[in-house]
Amino acid sequence: MELKKEEEEFNSIVIYALLWRHRALILSVTLLSAVVSVVISLFFIDNEYKSTTNVVPPQTSSSLMESAMGSVSGALKDIGLTKLGGSSGNNYDFIVILESRVVLDSIIEEFQLDKVYDIPLSKKSLIYEELIYNLEINYEREGNYLISVWDKDQQRAADMANRIVELANSIALKLYREEVAMNKKNMEERLTATDSTIKAISDTLEKFSRRTMMFYPTEQAGALSKSLADLKSEEIKYEMYYDYYSKLYGNDDHVTQSMKAMKEKMASKIEEVKTEPGFAGNFSLNDAAGEGIEFMRLYTELEIYTKVKAFILPMIEKNKLDETKAMKNLMIIDYAIPADKKDRPKRSLIVAGSTFGAFALTLFIILIINSMRSLGKKIENVSVKE
Repeated sequence: MELKKEEEEFNSIVIYALLWRHRALILSVTLLSAVVSVVISLFFIDNEYKSTTNVVPPQTSSSLMESAMGSVSGALKDIGLTKLGGSSGNNYDFIVILESRVVLDSIIEEFQLDKVYDIPLSKKSLIYEELIYNLEINYEREGNYLISVWDKDQQRAADMANRIVELANSIALKLYREEVAMNKKNMEERLTATDSTIKAISDTLEKFSRRTMMFYPTEQAGALSKSLADLKSEEIKYEMYYDYYSKLYGNDDHVTQSMKAMKEKMASKIEEVKTEPGFAGNFSLNDAAGEGIEFMRLYTELEIYTKVKAFILPMIEKNKLDETKAMKNLMIIDYAIPADKKDRPKRSLIVAGSTFGAFALTLFIILIINSMRSLGKKIENVSVKE
């Protein structure tokens, strides 16, 4: 271990001695690199100016569809079903639009960036790369967007930043109107289908009512119950009269026979009501429950689709208004203005990086050359011994 440690210390001393012997070269190269980097950064690299636009999406209230879906979800929750929907945004991600090829192409064409960057239009991918390098879009935690542009011309940097917002608003509005038009078309198709369903149910319900003479099952059922109760009470009354007179005058008395006939007539009438149609409609009492359920089923479907139609109509009207509505998706808080001082390049960083890089590269080359020389000597010694 001690031998190895001594060997390492010896190697370190050799390296230090080697570097000290070439100190003039190292110092010269480092100073030369510093001077060259200063000259290049001052006279060959142009100043670039940064302009920034601060924009926010508009604060809008919930749409009619969102409000309606909220009400539907609440109703479903009340009856024990899970709430509809998930967590999703209701707007486009504006960064996608701001960095879209449509926006970049428009900026390149309007500001003739092929001439500004001195890149021919045939190499448009290089123009894209340069523009993207000079463009920065940040979405802040507070909800606003910062759109920054660097350019050698202060005014052009500000104009480009402001123009990007205008183009993004135009594209977002176009997308919004296309989406609204699609929604309106879907709603109109659904309204047409709903109207057809309502008509079909109405026709079926009309035919059912004509056949059964049932118009209002709850009221008709109440009237039927009252009438049946009256008939049953009359039957019981005549049965009591019959029992009374049969015990008083005997079964052969004409009054007793008259009461018996009335009792049997009431019983026959009740049986007729139960088995034959005509008493409360074109249906018998035994069939009243089934017919009433069928009527209520048709009536319920009619009510459902009528409410669906009432839900769709305002949606269509809103979409019609939205198609022509002039709106901005990005509201400008601070317009970009020409910068009064340069933002790039950071000349101190360029000089420091170049100087340090030259120093490190010189050390590396000296060590490599020395290693190669040592290796060559070892190879020669081995050859001589052989």
